[in-house]
Amino acid sequence: MKIACILNGFVLVLLSSISCMAQDGFVDGVYLTTIKAPWTLRVLWNDLDITHVQARDDASVYFMMASESTKLNVSVFIEPVDKCKSSEECRDYVLTQGNPEWGKFEQLSKGKIKDFSHFEFYRPEVRGQPLKMLDMYAEYVSQGYWVDVHISKVLYAKEDHALFEKVINSISFIPKTEKSGGAFDTQLGKAQTAAGGWLRLWDNNKCKESYAALSPISRAGITETQWLGYCLRMIQDLGASKSRKLIAAAFARPLPAKTDRPLAVLGYHSSFANSPVGVELVALLLEKDGSWSITNYLLK
Repeated sequence: MKIACILNGFVLVLLSSISCMAQDGFVDGVYLTTIKAPWTLRVLWNDLDITHVQARDDASVYFMMASESTKLNVSVFIEPVDKCKSSEECRDYVLTQGNPEWGKFEQLSKGKIKDFSHFEFYRPEVRGQPLKMLDMYAEYVSQGYWVDVHISKVLYAKEDHALFEKVINSISFIPKTEKSGGAFDTQLGKAQTAAGGWLRLWDNNKCKESYAALSPISRAGITETQWLGYCLRMIQDLGASKSRKLIAAAFARPLPAKTDRPLAVLGYHSSFANSPVGVELVALLLEKDGSWSITNYLLK
């Protein structure tokens, strides 16, 4: 998993990933959820790297992922359903609404993969560049929530279509009441406790202490001086913390040649004295002793 942010002139890039260690209760793939959704979405894919997370409130969240081996880009948008009531209706709604970013496309087709209704089209050019891109939008509706999956690939060839179908076929939904979701819930609770402890340091303007509490992998990529400058600027810009509520969470599996430990991203809906609305993202790494440590903090 890669998280990058520009901190007033320098770039902090933290590379982490996770292994599927049996003692941790994780399986292959990526787990995504909002706190209010009745299920956790799982994508069984070996090298999906979560590159971006956005959240609007405690019910709507957007995850952007990429696969290094297949060059697929995969985004997942989870939100309460209101504009359409079924997977097919939502597919047709997305297609009818359109998107100016699509530009000119051809070979439009509709279909169904498992419980997902989808449409796809081919774009020989994107913004004047000969990217040869295929886009697939797959829609799923269940228990009052709508999942919008967008898969794309540049330099698309016909044989790549099987990869698109494989992604959709790999998606499953684990009800939060089921025992199979217990490992996720347990690790989410532990990660949330660790994040809460670190955020108390941040809220109390303890910049040195918050740096010392970062994971060793993070402190290897940024000096204390750099962190202190970032921390102090954020404190001045944001003001005192007023509220914070967990709204979304993601866990992912390991990526080859990187660390072999799980990583979580927690999203909080937050407010500050000088910024009434914001989304805080806290990334955490599962250390070898079973504890979670902070690898990064971003305010969107």
